[in-house]
Amino acid sequence: MKYTLIGICLLLIACGGSELASDEIYGAQDEAVDVIPVEAVLAEPQHYMDDEIAVAGTVHEVCQMKGCWLMLRGLDTGEGLRVHVERTETGEYAFTVPSDISGRYAVAVGTITTPEAEEEAHYQEDAPGTVPVLSMVAVGVRISPEESI
Repeated sequence: MKYTLIGICLLLIACGGSELASDEIYGAQDEAVDVIPVEAVLAEPQHYMDDEIAVAGTVHEVCQMKGCWLMLRGLDTGEGLRVHVERTETGEYAFTVPSDISGRYAVAVGTITTPEAEEEAHYQEDAPGTVPVLSMVAVGVRISPEESI
């Protein structure tokens, strides 16, 4: 029995069945930055304004046209932080995210700001009605393969 179990484990390893799904990374990630829950940022935004930080939360909405923004929310709040993808010097998006990541845990690295009119206009095309108090211009987003609880 013991040798059968060992044989099955070796077979799974040989077939790649033991590989764990890893996070998907878009843009840049700074592993040295402390990750702050989105609830903390929303509760005291003045502590985080204009600083580069890493914010964690659940993805609730995503731009369905280009993948150029997403909304992060905590599990226990209806409020959210809109995360916009950074643009390059030529005006192109530095990266985009998949449009099917709603419900997954994510960490966005960037600078907290108040929403700009151009960003808000694009968001209102996709998801009218919700106007956030805060937004983030992200240099990178890390998305978990697992859905949040």
